[in-house]
Amino acid sequence: MLNDLATLAQIVEGALLPLSLIYLAREAQLNVKLTKAQFSHTLTDRLYERYLSSTQNQEFVGFLAKDFSSEELTNEDQWRITLWTNAMLVDLFDTYEQHRSGLATQEQLDMRLNLLKLGLMQSRGAKAAWSLWKPSKDAVFVEWFETEIFDGEFGDDARETATELHMRRS
Repeated sequence: MLNDLATLAQIVEGALLPLSLIYLAREAQLNVKLTKAQFSHTLTDRLYERYLSSTQNQEFVGFLAKDFSSEELTNEDQWRITLWTNAMLVDLFDTYEQHRSGLATQEQLDMRLNLLKLGLMQSRGAKAAWSLWKPSKDAVFVEWFETEIFDGEFGDDARETATELHMRRS
């Protein structure tokens, strides 16, 4: 009788093991989906927060409305462009890495890239900012970024601009 119970227990255990594995796999899938959703929300929230705070600052909106490719921008304007560019680039770097990890969508990456393509990256200050970040990025990212933003034609004069604006010591 005891042997029969042990055999029955082994049969039940054998039947429940695949169910347990299926349950664990399903939980892991749900956890990945939740992580993606949380990161997606964080990315969206970060961008919306930046937009909202920008709209509430008339002086900053006036600055954003300037022609960033103008030769008449002051050194202070170029610094502001550089600082704004840094905020945009850090957001892009984060989204790029999360996209490679499967946590961010192509649309989230494209949105940030398109914001940089609006003309910001053609300014001297933005190019200077990129020249400071470029050495810290891997070759694959650098090639992708410069192809997308500068059509692969990023000049070395940005390093000189960074020095002129006192962002880099010669």
